[in-house]
Amino acid sequence: MKLSNRLNAINALITQPYDVIWDCCCDHGLLGMAILKREIAKKVVFVDIVPELMSELNVTLTRFAGPQSSSDWQVMCKDVGGITLEKNAKQLVIIAGVGGELLLKLMQQIIANHTQQELAQISFIICPVHHTYSLREGLNELDLGLISEQIIVENKRFYEALHLSFESTTKITPTGNTMWDMSNKHHRSYLNKLLLHYTRMAHQSPQRFEKVINDYKQLLSIE
Repeated sequence: MKLSNRLNAINALITQPYDVIWDCCCDHGLLGMAILKREIAKKVVFVDIVPELMSELNVTLTRFAGPQSSSDWQVMCKDVGGITLEKNAKQLVIIAGVGGELLLKLMQQIIANHTQQELAQISFIICPVHHTYSLREGLNELDLGLISEQIIVENKRFYEALHLSFESTTKITPTGNTMWDMSNKHHRSYLNKLLLHYTRMAHQSPQRFEKVINDYKQLLSIE
């Protein structure tokens, strides 16, 4: 069960025990199974909206980790935005592998469905596929704070992994100021790719994307 660079990086961010870890949009459940093997959570919940995937995963997990009745894992076939977090439990919600717009919508739904008291014990690890600038703006509006952030390189593609909570007072910036190392060629390549993308978008809507481009250009001064 070999994890990709992206899933390995997410797994490495989990450094403390939890009562419940939610592996959302879990696909084939590889990350959740790696977490289950570490025994760092009392319970791992696998969530995805695709029935066929969840049925296959249920069979795999029964073979891999024993029957679901043992209560250390659970498979849910449902919309991630509709999950109900357990009460009085320290929990981590992981959402990865989906676009930034959808990811923000799911986060907004989860947060809207729970009280501030319930959310106080929750942290999030997210790793969107794209649209990170607008996602970060939206997360900041939700009053989430940054625990850590990093750039992940996998098969010539770039991902941003963010660890968040309501307890953190560190602001989430649209461009992710703390994750960049301009001496790293991969980071420079990622920034160039973002600038090219938003420059193309600016041809269609200059006013909308001028600020985005300027914000990313400011990163060039980071040593």
